[in-house]
Amino acid sequence: MPALLRSGRIIFGIGFIGLSILCILSKDFIVGRPPAWPATFTMSVSLGYITAVLLVLAAMAIIAIEQKGAAASLLIALLILVLSVPRHMVQFMNDWSNAYKTLALLGGTLIMAGSFLKDNAVVVPGWPVHEPLRKTMVTTGCLLVAVFFISSGYAHFKFADFIENFIPAYIPFRAFWTYFTGICLIAGGIGIVIPATRRPAAMLSGFMVLGWFLLLHIPRFIANTKDASDRLGLCESFIFVGIFFVLSAISVRHER
Repeated sequence: MPALLRSGRIIFGIGFIGLSILCILSKDFIVGRPPAWPATFTMSVSLGYITAVLLVLAAMAIIAIEQKGAAASLLIALLILVLSVPRHMVQFMNDWSNAYKTLALLGGTLIMAGSFLKDNAVVVPGWPVHEPLRKTMVTTGCLLVAVFFISSGYAHFKFADFIENFIPAYIPFRAFWTYFTGICLIAGGIGIVIPATRRPAAMLSGFMVLGWFLLLHIPRFIANTKDASDRLGLCESFIFVGIFFVLSAISVRHER
């Protein structure tokens, strides 16, 4: 599985490089689509530029510098925790879907960090990493991703008409795919929480999201490159493909 692990890290890193570009264009930190800052907050432009640089550096480290991959992943996790999660909590009921997505991206960075950690590795000076901590990070990441997947599956039933219209017209049987993918999302979320089913659930979920990336997000982006939501969707779906591939790969390692 080394090739799957490497591919997942590269995909994850490229996705976050894409998000860093969108942060620059939006002049704000928009990972997880957080609500706008209060009108009195005047630092959002600076935050957008500074965090974009940090995201690029972290993503490049994840792709190319294995010794720095855990620290780089945790840096992204910290940015999401500080700059996105609190903004969502204030308006959670108005946009719970993106709030759960933010938590899933946070969880994905914990999974990514765990994939780099080896026993007795030192990420923070004076704090060697041991197996229980690594397992806790991965388990927490899986729970956060699972909550998002299960809630998204629920949304496929609650908002079926909207989801069906979101699917491109060239894909037949859109009503069927709306409900079928809802079931798959719920099953994938449950599957990655259970250690015995984590590896196949992560692999199948990764290929499912990859299919959306190719069949849904790329065509929508090409059709309207200026649509902010479609640009974010393109990057986010790619990031989740990377998360699931890495999770599947390290689940093999843990089983062994």
